[in-house]
Amino acid sequence: MAGTQAEIRLQRLLDERDQTTKLHENLLGSVEASDSKVMSESQLEQVTMYREKAQELDAEIEQLTKTVEDNNRSLKASRDIRRALAGGFDGVEQDGDGITYRTFADYAHDFIITRQGQIASQIATLAGGEKEVAAAKERLQLMVRTPANTLSSNVGGLQAPQHLEQIFQVINKSRPMVNASARTTLERGTLTYPSVTTRPVVSVQSSEKTEAGNTGMVVGMSTTTASTYLGGGDLSWQALNWSSPDALQLWFDLAAADYALKTEQDAATAMKHSAFTYKISSGLGSTDTFAQFMTAVGSGFAAVFANSGRIANTIFLAPDRFGYLLGLTSAAFTQFTSVSSDGVGPLNLVVSRGMDSGAIIVGDSAGLLVAETAGAPVELRVVEPAIGGVEVGIIGAFEAVVVDPGAFSQITTAS
Repeated sequence: MAGTQAEIRLQRLLDERDQTTKLHENLLGSVEASDSKVMSESQLEQVTMYREKAQELDAEIEQLTKTVEDNNRSLKASRDIRRALAGGFDGVEQDGDGITYRTFADYAHDFIITRQGQIASQIATLAGGEKEVAAAKERLQLMVRTPANTLSSNVGGLQAPQHLEQIFQVINKSRPMVNASARTTLERGTLTYPSVTTRPVVSVQSSEKTEAGNTGMVVGMSTTTASTYLGGGDLSWQALNWSSPDALQLWFDLAAADYALKTEQDAATAMKHSAFTYKISSGLGSTDTFAQFMTAVGSGFAAVFANSGRIANTIFLAPDRFGYLLGLTSAAFTQFTSVSSDGVGPLNLVVSRGMDSGAIIVGDSAGLLVAETAGAPVELRVVEPAIGGVEVGIIGAFEAVVVDPGAFSQITTAS
């Protein structure tokens, strides 16, 4: 049964007292039913426990009973006072918070006689009418309650902030241009490779015993020096152990993403310098049609073959150019996907954030050689027990070089 907290606890204690009594009686009954009629040591301990429990319950029940009785007397006195304030009107009842009308007719009676109108005026002229109207106004006023508001700002201690263990900013470690190129493991800071500068010539012999093609072969040695990329920081023990998500792993992810961007830009710069040298004569602008784009691709394809003898296999685009081309024509999607999932006609597409805005290059991806230290970027950690921290860093050596001039041709006007 609903009631105050004191009444609810009192009821629970009474139920527990009844249960303890039953257990005590049942134990005594089992002893009397036995042949010896003598309690064992364990039964004696149990009976003692039941009796002590009953005494504890009786003491608290006595205190709570007095508290409930005192509360009820106080509530009754409060109701009597409120009834007196209501003028002894039989159409209302009092509770702990104010007045409740027994029926809607009782409420309507008070509401009507207190309004400014003919009925109220007539009642006011009767004997005792003014006093009745005043009492009705008092009862209506007593019925009005103003509940105490509890806003979210009042219960801040109950509203723990929601924490999502997710980083929403972009952490991009992709290197599509680097991955598309020819690659080798860098073992020294300087990389050398042979480069054919003069090729043997085969000619038609004009007549028997006459000399024909007679050109010597010349192979030189090309040298390129790698760049070392390094990033470091220092994290406290607290930052490492009290963070969610893992601060240490996040640091390495962010540093690796920056390493990826810098090395992708390095590769794009090497390709750009070579491709710009062999740029087609009539390059694309910023608002060309898809047909003009395909024509320029064909011109770049031809330029690569003429300048290096290679068959171009890839179109390298800056992200803004790729987005522009997709919206040129309804046929663009078919053109981009009809041959392969990532190509235009026979050519693969590589969209690289390392390229300058507006740049498009056609070429043979094997003409770009990328050399990098194994496992780059390598993660470095040094524990600093004296200051409670960990010094961290990443390092990697990287070099990108076009090994065959003419392997790439720029088809846009962008430098």
